[in-house]
Amino acid sequence: MKKFIHISRLPGNKLGGLLLLLVLFSLPLRAEEPTASKAIYNTFSDEEEMAMGRKAAEETDRQVPLLNASLLLAYLNNLGQKVAQASRRPQIQYSFKIVNTDTVNAFSLPGGFVYIHRGLLDFVVNESELAGVMAHEVGHIVAYHSMNDVARRALVDRGMYELQKAGVLSDRQVVDTLQRYGGPILLFADRKFSREEESEADMLGIYNTIRAGYDPLGLVTALARLSKFTGNPTLVEALLMNHPLPGERVTALRAELQQNPPPKGLEKDSAEFQAAKLYLQALPPPPPAKKQP
Repeated sequence: MKKFIHISRLPGNKLGGLLLLLVLFSLPLRAEEPTASKAIYNTFSDEEEMAMGRKAAEETDRQVPLLNASLLLAYLNNLGQKVAQASRRPQIQYSFKIVNTDTVNAFSLPGGFVYIHRGLLDFVVNESELAGVMAHEVGHIVAYHSMNDVARRALVDRGMYELQKAGVLSDRQVVDTLQRYGGPILLFADRKFSREEESEADMLGIYNTIRAGYDPLGLVTALARLSKFTGNPTLVEALLMNHPLPGERVTALRAELQQNPPPKGLEKDSAEFQAAKLYLQALPPPPPAKKQP
């Protein structure tokens, strides 16, 4: 026979506790902007991060084709600085550049260096979409995602060196371990962020765009359109390599904005954005992509 507990027969303190639980469970769950923080092993200062990012950016600039269109770069940096200054790390010196390829992609380096591919500028349809994507990339910097990874690798490097010096590991074991846990840290553009890191950057991004005065649905609509093109590798191959599962991210962002509706009247588009799009279309096409050896 099943036994049922009658609430009226519970002692007063237990009854009060049960009622409190019932009230809490009946309330809608409300999420909020994540609080990004360094990993405990990340001891790099902002100055050290910016110096490391600057070196990585110099190497990246030598390896990727950059679009040197002064008017377009001025527009992009004006928008990017507006987004960056509304972020949770406005003290970083941010820089925004355009990679002259037709791939739909964007990536960031530590210390405030953000690269937007020309194909992404073609892909977005309004300024809030572009602001949302830029805020997402800034979110990776705000949350120390790359620098936490660098610190983790450096910690492994030091640990492997000490073990080797003590005769615990052979040279071959050291090489194998370093390759397994990260390898070289000079470039960050091809790093694959984890699902948790992508989700955190998305959440930081939408709250960032709100503070910057833009409609956070811009990031959602860009990702939603992108998720419909996942079968076209020429369009999103590079973006999906670094930013997986756009459909899941759309679902999570819509749920977040439903629980925490943004203010009304936020910017969706501008004449400057549309002028930048026309200017981009008038430029010569990007050079053909180099074939991988």
